[in-house]
Amino acid sequence: KREVSLFDICQIQNDENKFSNALAYFMLRQEYRELWNEFFYSIDFKSKTKISLGEKFTITREEDSKINDDKVNAKNTPSGGRIDLMIRTSNALVVIENKIKSDVNSISEDGDNSNQLNRYYNYANWLATKKDSADYAKERYFIILTPKYNIPNLNEDMKEIYKIVTYEDLYSFLTLRKNKFEQDRNFVAFYDAMYRHTLENVNDYMYYEMQEKFFRRIIQNQ
Repeated sequence: KREVSLFDICQIQNDENKFSNALAYFMLRQEYRELWNEFFYSIDFKSKTKISLGEKFTITREEDSKINDDKVNAKNTPSGGRIDLMIRTSNALVVIENKIKSDVNSISEDGDNSNQLNRYYNYANWLATKKDSADYAKERYFIILTPKYNIPNLNEDMKEIYKIVTYEDLYSFLTLRKNKFEQDRNFVAFYDAMYRHTLENVNDYMYYEMQEKFFRRIIQNQ
């Protein structure tokens, strides 16, 4: 019964950049800001306080995380790479790394024994401790958004820093609040497209995809 959308037509269900674009777009829509406030507030960071986005949060896509500061020892504080989504609130920075099918489980170590997660962590900390920065003294939160079939295997240090949030978490949250977006065909298409990323493993995902194509063919030939 699901309507075919541009996610299907353009085959972008597995495209991390396109999903990140959709996330940023819908987060910034005024009518959905309270919805995202609820979602982020629901995330448990254990020792940290809850994320409160507020009304005036902003989002940057593909933010360059290179530290350009002669006072910072680049060797001891590696940086660089582009952050998928950086949310800024009045008192917090929220770094989101969106992983769908890329192999997050084998994040390669650089020559300086760091990886992209380390670099984003260093960059956010640098912003929050740089006194002439608009982000000075802000709280930092780090999130990896991922399908259930691609849960990252983080080292112990990164487990303490990054919170893993699955697409199932987001999908389940939105399912209970469909009345807030069910009249928006674009949002519904985005919501439907993420369903496949709630499945347990790649075989389930492939079966679901095959099943959808099969039923559509039957309907077309009726």
